[in-house]
Amino acid sequence: MSRERLLQLFDRMEGERQVLLKKLDALPPERLAQRPAHGAWSVAQVMTHLAIAEEGSLAYLNKKREFNKHGPVGLSASLRLLLLNTGIQLPVKYKVPLVIADVPATSYAVARARWDVVRIRMRSTYEELPEALAGHDLFKHPFMGRFNLVQGVGFMRRHMRRHVAQIDRTLAALG
Repeated sequence: MSRERLLQLFDRMEGERQVLLKKLDALPPERLAQRPAHGAWSVAQVMTHLAIAEEGSLAYLNKKREFNKHGPVGLSASLRLLLLNTGIQLPVKYKVPLVIADVPATSYAVARARWDVVRIRMRSTYEELPEALAGHDLFKHPFMGRFNLVQGVGFMRRHMRRHVAQIDRTLAALG
């Protein structure tokens, strides 16, 4: 696994986010903070959820590096990733992991700013990462365990796509 591949995947994910943000920037901010139903997340809350998840992945990476507690992933990571990627593509609702379940009501501007900041930090961290560490177990999914960063960014991209579909459904429900 290479840092170049990691940055390519990250840039694709960021490009997809920019397409989403361009669409959302054209909408009234109050609509983006509105919940479509009781207990459902607003668009801004979905964005906050994604930012929280990405902040968590970055914090995990930094913690593992600080304590030098990382190494190459084994074959089991590829198998677990296959299960995870299959599961996230199914039209099934999943409970949000408790570590990222508490998503406060917020404005679009606040949610966007938070997501912007974490993406800048992620890009900077990945650029500075020593080449050998791109294949180390520096990404952890709450249920499926540790993956290398290339696998992790690939999963985050699929996770974001799933929530972009949720955002589209939310906007359709709001009319």
